[in-house]
Amino acid sequence: MNELLVIFWILATIALAYLLIYPKFVGNNVRLMVWLDVPVTALPLGISALMYWESDPVFNFFFIEMNWFVYTLITMLILELPIFLWYLKARGLGAEYRRVAFGLGPKGSPDAGWASASAKSVEKQLNDTRWDGLRSIGAKRFLFWGSNIAILFGTGFLSTVGDNAWATYSLIHILLIFVFWFLLRQSVRLVADAPEEALDEMLLELRNRSYVFAYRWMTVLVFAGITALMVFTIVSDSTPESDGFNYLLTPTWPQIQAVFWLFAAYTWMLPSMAMIGMELRRSRKVGQR
Repeated sequence: MNELLVIFWILATIALAYLLIYPKFVGNNVRLMVWLDVPVTALPLGISALMYWESDPVFNFFFIEMNWFVYTLITMLILELPIFLWYLKARGLGAEYRRVAFGLGPKGSPDAGWASASAKSVEKQLNDTRWDGLRSIGAKRFLFWGSNIAILFGTGFLSTVGDNAWATYSLIHILLIFVFWFLLRQSVRLVADAPEEALDEMLLELRNRSYVFAYRWMTVLVFAGITALMVFTIVSDSTPESDGFNYLLTPTWPQIQAVFWLFAAYTWMLPSMAMIGMELRRSRKVGQR
């Protein structure tokens, strides 16, 4: 019965993705599709975690016993792969998807494989006025602080929540991350994620400066993480029962989610955050004159 339930919500997720989300909101934007593959795959895993994390029943996959995580992941791949390949073939996106997913940029575009926005989508955004409401100073200030508060609050909450119904906040946390990621990109017209050929000299310089700031803050985040790990080992060594060599870490599922989405969120958002931060700083200096 558990196996059938997992298959049911996997099929429901695939139907939602390929009948609504990809055709209506993604279309032929392969880069956005690559990014959305992460939450599409994570959703069935999150549901399985909510259902089976505590009970941890045994799942049978053609007479092979495995836990809920491995069973959900393998079943998701088997069920989605043929539909995924059919979708790419039907839209003629196979070559473009392979290029984007494996970082193979076109000739003359040294960073197109790293850029998460295509030149065509950036050109469209530079002339698009539909999202102008997100480009005012007030809106950018809200997006900058709101995204950071949402990420840090969710990380702290999931790091301390116990084994109870509040652990389902991880789903809201993931949703907020992708909402803010999308709004931040629209606010800066995808410039922070654009390849070189899509930008003029001024925008290219702005994009490159944003990556310098993003790199510095990511360095701070990574250093804080490894420092916390070192502090943990030192504190553990100071306890009488420590042997000075082995360390016992027993993270919960919400804590794993907290750490993963903290680094994932800032990896995706920091370039846009940095660009907005530089603009807010310029506007503040102008206001002080």
